[in-house]
Amino acid sequence: MHLLTFFIAEALRKERIKLGLTQDQMCAGILSRPFYARIESGKNRINAESLFKILLEHQVDLVEFCDLIQDDYTSEERKVEKQFEFKMNLAVSAKDTEALDKYCQQIMNSSNNEVLKLRALITSAYFKGETDKIDVEIRTKIKAEFDGGNNWLERPDLLRLLANTMPMWPQDELDFLIGRLLDFAKKAEFSELTTERYLRLLENYLVVCYDRKVHKKTAHFDHIDDAMEYIIDATESFHLMIYRIEVFYMKALFLDQMDKAKEIRQDLGVLGYKNFIASWPE
Repeated sequence: MHLLTFFIAEALRKERIKLGLTQDQMCAGILSRPFYARIESGKNRINAESLFKILLEHQVDLVEFCDLIQDDYTSEERKVEKQFEFKMNLAVSAKDTEALDKYCQQIMNSSNNEVLKLRALITSAYFKGETDKIDVEIRTKIKAEFDGGNNWLERPDLLRLLANTMPMWPQDELDFLIGRLLDFAKKAEFSELTTERYLRLLENYLVVCYDRKVHKKTAHFDHIDDAMEYIIDATESFHLMIYRIEVFYMKALFLDQMDKAKEIRQDLGVLGYKNFIASWPE
């Protein structure tokens, strides 16, 4: 049996049980019960059209379903990398530089993923205030990933790389990339997962601009304003509301409305988000 066939069968069975459905109810009007039973047992394959019909008929979250398959189908190396990424993200949110440095070293020593290594290296350097120590070879290697041939606007790994390496980019080059990204994002229709990737990246851009005091050095606000506008427009979903709140927080900082920014932080702290917002600039 092909591994993917087995993992799809297991994921379908888990979803069916979670929904409290019989096999006949799960496939009604789409496949015969005997054929579907053989799918769940891994003896038959299901084509993409029938699979999506079943999932959509029962309002199964497609991202969650793919996650069920991914958890089993992902290589052990990738699982370890995801654990490191998760731990690094927690360390960044809490501004725990000691933990961040530890996880960075673990990634550098154990991963074969060059993009992940670059992300870890720059993130650690940024939070230690050492981005100026990044050598020219590494900078050149990172910039090479963002030429037109790599289709970086649609690649999750390179979008994450840009988000993590923004502090090392000169402002004019960073503005150029963000301009291209905003032009592309405004014309495209994304899933909520892809939208969230863009939101994280644009939030990082706002933070970098604020840290560099770009708003005080120039009257050119196009990308800052456009980024904020895009985030507001893209966060109607309650699930994405935290990104909208961060925009209002960043806008208060850009406008030197420190009392308003402080009030937002205090309110989020009362609601239990103190650690989550620890990395927000003040």
